[in-house]
Amino acid sequence: PRRDLTAGRAHMIVGMHATKVVVRDVDAAERFYEALGLKLVHRAVGGENEVRQKQAWLSVTGDSSSHMLILSQFLEVPPPSQAEYPGNFWLAFNVADVDAVASAVRTAGGRVLREGEDRPEYGVRAGVVADPEGHIIEIVGPMSDRKRVVRDPLARRG
Repeated sequence: PRRDLTAGRAHMIVGMHATKVVVRDVDAAERFYEALGLKLVHRAVGGENEVRQKQAWLSVTGDSSSHMLILSQFLEVPPPSQAEYPGNFWLAFNVADVDAVASAVRTAGGRVLREGEDRPEYGVRAGVVADPEGHIIEIVGPMSDRKRVVRDPLARRG
């Protein structure tokens, strides 16, 4: 049995507002993710010394009401090396059409690592792509015989 480590304490994490991805070229990364449909929320340069960063904040809605992707280029330390499959983390996006997004990834300078494939065990179609810097992105959408928004495969099914 799992032990409740938060019993009697205030919740430590109350939500997820963003995912930060460290990039070598924030301007190029911003153009790539905008080509896939994310919208700019905010640009900033801030911090000092080793944490000085140039950032682009993006989201599906174009504001902070939805989870944001923060692209961050550190200005005072060497850039990270090129990410390689399978990487340390994957972004995962729900999309309307997996194959169309894979095509857009190619056009925007990214790579398709795994073509879209129906995954009936999850009720979705999924593919794996990489941005121009090699960050891995799983794209998940409706199966090829369905044209609707993908349901959360972990949500309760009724």
